[in-house]
Amino acid sequence: MRKVRLPGTHRAVRPETTWTWVEPRLRHFGITRVADITRLDNIGIPVFLAVRPASETLAVSQGKGASPLLARLSAVMESIELWHAERPMLPTFVAKPTGLGLPYAMTDLNLRARDSWVLQLELPWVQARSLVDDRHIPVPLDLVRLSYSGKHFWRSRLFESSSTGLASGNTPTEACLHGLYEAVERDALAAHPSRSDAGRLRIAPETIRDDHLRSLMNRLTDADVEFDISCIPNRFGIPTFAAFVWSPLFPIVCAGSGAHMDPVVALSRALTEAVQSRLTEISATRDDIPSTQDTWRDASTDPGFPTTPGASIEEVLRGHRADFDDMEEELAEVTRRVMDVTGHAPMAVPLSDPSEPFSVVRVICPALAYAEGRTLSA
Repeated sequence: MRKVRLPGTHRAVRPETTWTWVEPRLRHFGITRVADITRLDNIGIPVFLAVRPASETLAVSQGKGASPLLARLSAVMESIELWHAERPMLPTFVAKPTGLGLPYAMTDLNLRARDSWVLQLELPWVQARSLVDDRHIPVPLDLVRLSYSGKHFWRSRLFESSSTGLASGNTPTEACLHGLYEAVERDALAAHPSRSDAGRLRIAPETIRDDHLRSLMNRLTDADVEFDISCIPNRFGIPTFAAFVWSPLFPIVCAGSGAHMDPVVALSRALTEAVQSRLTEISATRDDIPSTQDTWRDASTDPGFPTTPGASIEEVLRGHRADFDDMEEELAEVTRRVMDVTGHAPMAVPLSDPSEPFSVVRVICPALAYAEGRTLSA
């Protein structure tokens, strides 16, 4: 499938088409409001939120993008992804891990406890599809479902809870690709969790030539926002970036990250997510903002960004990029890279009904790491 290339993102169809599919279904998914919160800040990069009051996870989801429509879709689709993860309509069966002939070890699945008794537990399972050869592989239901209400909230959790790998797209391929990139990004962040990590490679902004990225950075500069950009090396050779923003107007360091074979898309995601994170704090609407968080800071406080010169982006990315016009080819290449490194096939569990005009999946990658909750340390 040939891509539609948009500023900062690649899609299977035009965003206007996606919106015509999604808008009539907002009420079905419990979304009551979609709001533009861009102008609560002075930067101007579009950020939207979607409100779903009956959520079992987050009642407010945020979205960002190069245009208001892309940001609106980003917020709405994140909420729709969570709706599907809260109520997976999947056939399940109960069994002990030892009797299933799993091609991966339970310890590859981000267990909270790694004792041998875990192998004797009878767990609910669902079937995932290997992204390497399409065969069906059992995965624990609790790696697919995400809910913080009712019996799920009170029951002891065997696995770390996270939305990692939960993704949507206009097609199953697009959804799987988004989920796989997020899993790679979170694994890279787990290996280099802090912006002071010596493994991160700071980028000199003046070496970035892409017009879209320069427009994002110009917006930050025009709003007197300081920013810091770094490349996060990873074992997959996939461009992965972290971005941090700060200004005296709102003197808290906010962060974003992104991974993609196209470094422009990866860095655009990092920059726009950092702006989204800042507006999340400003609007104070997201459910998981810590109530004890100290948001009162001296406006003269230094954000602590390094003053030493950064490296050229071309130098940092040498040998770490590839361009694909076809999404199936891109998914196959990213899948191969993950398989080569971990020895395990990435898997996808379809969550959306085939009758829906878009796809929601949960991608599961044994032997990849991720942190529970917020994943990017400022």
